[in-house]
Amino acid sequence: MLILSLISIFKIIVLNDSTDQLHIVLSIIYLLTIIVVVIRRFLKPRLLQFESIVLIINNNRIVASNIKQIYIDGNHIIGINLKKTRIVPIALCFKFINNQSGINTLVEWAKNNNIEVSHKTFMKWI
Repeated sequence: MLILSLISIFKIIVLNDSTDQLHIVLSIIYLLTIIVVVIRRFLKPRLLQFESIVLIINNNRIVASNIKQIYIDGNHIIGINLKKTRIVPIALCFKFINNQSGINTLVEWAKNNNIEVSHKTFMKWI
């Protein structure tokens, strides 16, 4: 989609083909949205805190009963899938700086709260 948007912007700017101005406006909005999402994703470090039945990620409290599953990707990327969603939201994906101790703590917390932990790749949603 990004490549198609860039091609249509190039077509309108370079070739002076302004037959579909709505398409260029939508392409620019799409490109700006991608840029904002990428900047937000990489600039904000995520803070994870454990409480007895609550997981706190960046001041968002997630009750253990609302968590369906915790995924651990092969690259030590963690994804928390909520019961109301099928795809892991990007806000609930993170990677521990000290890989093994953080993962062990999360797995232990999940076991204490009867949450399934799967070691497999998962689909992320922006």
